[in-house]
Amino acid sequence: MNPKSKIENSNSLHPPQFRLRTLLALVTACAGLLALGQWLDPIAIAAIAFLALSIFCHVAGNCIGTRLREIGDTRELRQDDAPAKRASPRPQDFAPVTHLSRRHGLGWSVIIASSVGITSGAVGGGLWTFAASRGEVGVLNIAVGIVAFGVLGGLAAFATVGFAQVLFSALWQAMSTPPTAGPAGDQRR
Repeated sequence: MNPKSKIENSNSLHPPQFRLRTLLALVTACAGLLALGQWLDPIAIAAIAFLALSIFCHVAGNCIGTRLREIGDTRELRQDDAPAKRASPRPQDFAPVTHLSRRHGLGWSVIIASSVGITSGAVGGGLWTFAASRGEVGVLNIAVGIVAFGVLGGLAAFATVGFAQVLFSALWQAMSTPPTAGPAGDQRR
């Protein structure tokens, strides 16, 4: 094995590896969780499994991120990667800057749509709560239905109109941009 390949191997992200002891500990933890099924509800077991999986994914992501940061900080330049040998990029090598790269507000249409979504969600939620309970619920339950459906209606309207506005703006810009000349003089589309 030559020393250069050893340097490249130490600066790469390796696939995850574990030992037999780790595998046996995981199998034991799964067996213990399934044994708790005699005393706990299935929802509680699912919550414990979800919590354990969330902790595992957080720790794994932290380890991978730390390793990637270490690799990025100590990157060795290869001979063909030296700055003097790299060609400087030309402006025609890049796509033109789009309007999506600029930060700007979505405008009044999103505010109006969110207001309509909040209002229609609140009215619909209140009526649905009253109708579904056949008039047997109190005013507090109907108020909770109004607030909950109002929030959901506002969020749905904001997401729908905001996404549609950005999508149509990007499509409009893509269709209205004239073709530019490529490096060989041909027209790009």
